[in-house]
Amino acid sequence: MLKKPASLILLLYLTLGCFRGYLALFDKGASEPKQIFPCQVSSLPDADREALEKGIPVRSEDELNQFLEDFLS
Repeated sequence: MLKKPASLILLLYLTLGCFRGYLALFDKGASEPKQIFPCQVSSLPDADREALEKGIPVRSEDELNQFLEDFLS
């Protein structure tokens, strides 16, 4: 049986969403974020806000970095 690297396993269970109006990173299914970012969700386009309200699964470290670059720039 092949084992996945710990960092990959952790990323499979992360979701970007909103917490108290800010962009946040959650463990999948958690109500409290692992990290909150300095980005007010209200300042984002409607489509991004809607996606964050539903939760955006993060599938890789590169994908997380791309999302953060997009949302924080």
